[in-house]
Amino acid sequence: MKTKMTIISVLVTLALLSPLAEGQVFYRAPLTGFNPVTASDAELAAYGIPPRPDQSQPALYAHWVKMVTAPQTRLTNPSVQTTDIINGVARGRQDRGMIANAVSTTSDNWSGYAISTADGTFKKNNSLIFSEYTMPTIGVDNCSDKPYAMSEWVGIDGFDSDDVLQAGTVSTPCGTAGTSYVAWYEWYEAGCTSSSASSPCYQTNVSLPVIPGDLIEVEVWYTTAAPKGHAYILNFTTGKSVSVGFNQPSGTATYEGNSAEWIVERPELDGALVDLANYLGAPMNFDYAYNGSYFYPSSSPSGTIYDITMTCPAWDPSSACKKTTDLSTVDLYGKYALWFYDEGPAYP
Repeated sequence: MKTKMTIISVLVTLALLSPLAEGQVFYRAPLTGFNPVTASDAELAAYGIPPRPDQSQPALYAHWVKMVTAPQTRLTNPSVQTTDIINGVARGRQDRGMIANAVSTTSDNWSGYAISTADGTFKKNNSLIFSEYTMPTIGVDNCSDKPYAMSEWVGIDGFDSDDVLQAGTVSTPCGTAGTSYVAWYEWYEAGCTSSSASSPCYQTNVSLPVIPGDLIEVEVWYTTAAPKGHAYILNFTTGKSVSVGFNQPSGTATYEGNSAEWIVERPELDGALVDLANYLGAPMNFDYAYNGSYFYPSSSPSGTIYDITMTCPAWDPSSACKKTTDLSTVDLYGKYALWFYDEGPAYP
């Protein structure tokens, strides 16, 4: 036992050798011969490998095994770019009634599914949320209007709180080199700024290459020991991955652990929402959250499920919202599959 614990201690030391500002850290790649399937929970944590699902959930467990044993190059010292972009909390929510077992609601900036539950639900160690999705293609947008973007992410908090622990990808058309596709992580909270002292309060880009058609695996989890926020992003198509741990930045919010969500968002830049990019369909699969119990877009052991439609205004030009206000909708297929569609002004 002493020998095993010594090995684990060495692994932890080796794994945490890429520190960033404010306690952020990129996890090292596992040593040659390391087997995540038979590794202990402590060994998985040392390498920033997402928590293992119960084998009582065979589909989720089999997918986790496929993900963590896939040949992959871990980026242990990637380039990082702090931006002025906010993937923030749900804004302007209005409930519209029931769809099956979910409350239909609208938001100015979100579309997707959220589970809203009691404070502290996702404060247990290794509380997590996961999704697998195909990086969407972006169609034609009117680049004479204000900026366009489409973020796709999973996160905890943000539906009924002033912070969001999240990670995902963003597609931004109308750049000088065309559309850019970027992976990112963030722990947004009210009262924070984009200064380095509050990183990663705003969208923090990481140099994990992503392009349309790539199969992306994203997991976000919370631990009771620092660093408390974690994000793992694997580009299954290219075989490159990144795992980062980071603490909640300074601000006025606390981590409530009271919601989990799978979202397509139009983010905020310079205090205003950008127009939603013309994305050409966006599927999400294997969507689940965990806190000792399993949560799905289709079912939840506690709380309320919300089916969220993104609406306008705001939009530039605002006249485009006169015929229809819906910008992005989502359909649920089966237990844990979602498909997003853009509509109205977002689908010119």
